Amino acid sequence: MQSQRILRPDGKTVVAVDYREKETAEFLKMFGAIVNMDALVVGDFVCSDRVVVERKDHSDFVGSIIDGRLFEQAHHMRDHFEKPVFIIEGNSDRDISVNALKAAIATLATQYNASVLNTKNPKDTALTVFWLAKKEQQDAKRELSVRVGKKPKDERRLQEEIVCGLPGVGREYAKRLLEHFGSVKEVFGAGEDELKKVKGIGDKLASRIRRISERKY
Repeated sequence: MQSQRILRPDGKTVVAVDYREKETAEFLKMFGAIVNMDALVVGDFVCSDRVVVERKDHSDFVGSIIDGRLFEQAHHMRDHFEKPVFIIEGNSDRDISVNALKAAIATLATQYNASVLNTKNPKDTALTVFWLAKKEQQDAKRELSVRVGKKPKDERRLQEEIVCGLPGVGREYAKRLLEHFGSVKEVFGAGEDELKKVKGIGDKLASRIRRISERKY
């Protein structure tokens, strides 16, 4: 079930935050924002009726370019908000050519009217989101409009998202892994040699997947 909610800030900076972004939410509160935690249908942070923010760590951003997921998200954001913003947090050792990276950013800017901002860590992300919301609500006098509820997803999509949580694994790799092993359980239980039988999974990525699957919480 999805619904639309209108929040009207009254002298305070209010940010709607997806319930999974708990660390950044705590920093937003530290900066003086009123945080409204919810299951957002679009984006990770809503700053006004026209500004939505999607946060990605660097590795996930690169992966989403490679498997095309980035532009699906941009299209969805642009359908609901005038000004989509992507925040790329931190750095990673995941490689992508400069031309591919610049082409993706150019596509976001020209086709989706989306901005791409870089931050160092969750605290820096929170500060950036805070000022986006403050400028919209206090200077531009915009209200806050959010869509809440669960996104419709079938079980295959959910399986892909679970596997996408592995380091360095984007949507395309997740699909290949699931097709090869048949289930999420088998992917997480696979050894490095088995993982390397999947197209595109080399020594380094297989080792990272195995390491995170075995690490104690």
